[in-house]
Amino acid sequence: HRSDWFSTQYTILSEQNILSPSGRTQRPDRVMIADKHAIVIDYKFGEEQLPSYVEQVREYILLLRQLGYSSEGYIVYNKAKIIQPIQ
Repeated sequence: HRSDWFSTQYTILSEQNILSPSGRTQRPDRVMIADKHAIVIDYKFGEEQLPSYVEQVREYILLLRQLGYSSEGYIVYNKAKIIQPIQ
């Protein structure tokens, strides 16, 4: 639940590097971890909602799954006040 995003149940990682199996570094804006579940959030401040943003968050989700977490992701478009779930 989004209301839980700011609770103390999560360990919050902001702009922390994650090394992929291929050796590429990824840096999501925010990752929240509780038990073996991770929620990744990417913040966008412009007006555009580009398909590349969705692909970026999907990459984060996949990477977290490869690290052993069940995971979900969201893009927060601040200007438009939209929270887009990513599958």
